[in-house]
Amino acid sequence: MAEKVDFLIVSDLEVDSKEEGIKTLIEKLDQENYLNDKDEFFKDVIEREGKFPTYIGYGIGLPHSQSNVVYKPCVAISRLKNSIEWTSEKEKVDTVFLIAAPKDNKDNLHLKILSKLARLLMHEDFRECVKNLKEKELLELLNKKIEE
Repeated sequence: MAEKVDFLIVSDLEVDSKEEGIKTLIEKLDQENYLNDKDEFFKDVIEREGKFPTYIGYGIGLPHSQSNVVYKPCVAISRLKNSIEWTSEKEKVDTVFLIAAPKDNKDNLHLKILSKLARLLMHEDFRECVKNLKEKELLELLNKKIEE
């Protein structure tokens, strides 16, 4: 992938709903200076989520948005303390990958990140690593795999 994508990990997040989980991850992105308007980005992500839920199976949610309020691409990852309901069919999520990409980016970057992560997450060994590795090891793995 040509453009560098950062990863932020928020482990052991305790939330009661999808919206609260997304809002908490957006808060972290804002604290780390990836956004210039966290409320606008939340609105963008929730609007996208309303069109089609981003549950991909295996207890994983992949909310995402490309937005004018994102400075640079980042994926905020959280391993939740407890599963939360993600879809109207009551499918539960315990791991969230929130993809934030600038609206003006080269080559549909957010779709490239989304498809790369979705492909990686189809593999049981990769999912196990995501759920079990320490933060530093997980960051190294993600940086290596996303560049492949």
